[in-house]
Amino acid sequence: MPFTTYAELKQAIVNFSHRTDTSDVVDDFIDLTENDIDKKLRLRANEVRETLSPTTRFENLPARFIEMRRLSLLSGSTPKDIQYKSPEAMQINSLSGEPKFFTVTSQIEFDRTPTSDVEIAYYASLQPLSSSNTTNNVLTNYPDIYLYGCLMHLSIWEKDINQAQVYKALFDECLDKANEQERRGRYGPAPSISMEGWTP
Repeated sequence: MPFTTYAELKQAIVNFSHRTDTSDVVDDFIDLTENDIDKKLRLRANEVRETLSPTTRFENLPARFIEMRRLSLLSGSTPKDIQYKSPEAMQINSLSGEPKFFTVTSQIEFDRTPTSDVEIAYYASLQPLSSSNTTNNVLTNYPDIYLYGCLMHLSIWEKDINQAQVYKALFDECLDKANEQERRGRYGPAPSISMEGWTP
C-alpha cells in the first residue's frame, strides 16, 4: 500500500513491523527519524531565501535554520556575496558599511554593521509530520526514508540490534540515493562529448 500521509505512514510502520502495540510510541520513532533526516538529507525544496534588515552586527538565525548556503548584500543592482570566515578568524570593524565577511554561531555575525538589506539562502529543517501537518517534501518524494528510519528506531526500542542494523543500512542507502538525486537535479547531467571520425 502506498503511503503519502502521516496516518498512512503510521499504518505502514505497523504493517511492516507486524506489531500492533506501538501506538503510544510510534510518534517517537517518527520524531527520531526526522531528527536523523535533518542531519543527513539536503533537499532543494527545503532551501529557503529570506531578506533580512540588520541594524547591528548581529542577526538572529531563522527559526528552522540548519545550514547556510549563501549570504548576499543587496546594495545596488547586483547582489554581492559576503564571504564566510570562522569565528576565530573574522576581524571586527566598529564602523558601519558593506560587510565583507560573516560567521555563524548561535546567530549570524557580520564583520561590521550592514547599511543595506541582506539575502540569506539556507537549508531549513523539515516541517514535522503531525495530525495537522500530514505530509512534507520527504514523505511525498522519498517515503522509504521515513519507513526504514522509523523501523530502525522501532527495532532499537525492541532491543533487536541485528534488525536495527538491517534497517539502518536500508535507511542510509535511501538517504544516499536521495542526496544523489537532489544533486543531479541541481546541476543537471554531465556534458557529453562527441568525437567525429574513427576511434580505436
